[in-house]
Amino acid sequence: MLIDCSYFTKGSRHIQNATIGTVPNPNAVEVNAAIGAYIRENQERFLVRMLGERFGSRMNDYLVRLEEDENPRHNAKFDEVLSHLRESFADYVLFYILRDSNTQSTITGLVQLKNSNEYIAPISRQVRVWNSMVDKNRAFARWCEAHIRRSYVEEDMLTRINTFNL
Repeated sequence: MLIDCSYFTKGSRHIQNATIGTVPNPNAVEVNAAIGAYIRENQERFLVRMLGERFGSRMNDYLVRLEEDENPRHNAKFDEVLSHLRESFADYVLFYILRDSNTQSTITGLVQLKNSNEYIAPISRQVRVWNSMVDKNRAFARWCEAHIRRSYVEEDMLTRINTFNL
């Protein structure tokens, strides 16, 4: 995978009970599994949006092979490109986690989650995370122009948003 749960254990992307290695409480296993699912679900789509259909799919296949092979062989050029995308992808994943964070699907529809903490709408944080990702994506597009001679980044991945969706 391009990233792991460690991107969500501290700082502005901190998710409660996300952990690396040690499991301080039973909820941490569930939280890490959910984060891992979001990473797997969004990785190829993100890479295609950032690198184009052909190159993005090849990069995803490369990452899958690295994970599955007993003796993985690294490609220095692929690794360099991917190193520029990790932080941006972590923001992308958090954006989608926040989108889904206060509802749960049931057989009868969506229910709003409740507990002793009071929930607030995640839209302001989603906007900050998306715009942080956009800043990183713009830097990546400039890097591509200088080193690869071409950028394939989709326009919406370079477009800032606001809470009014304007």
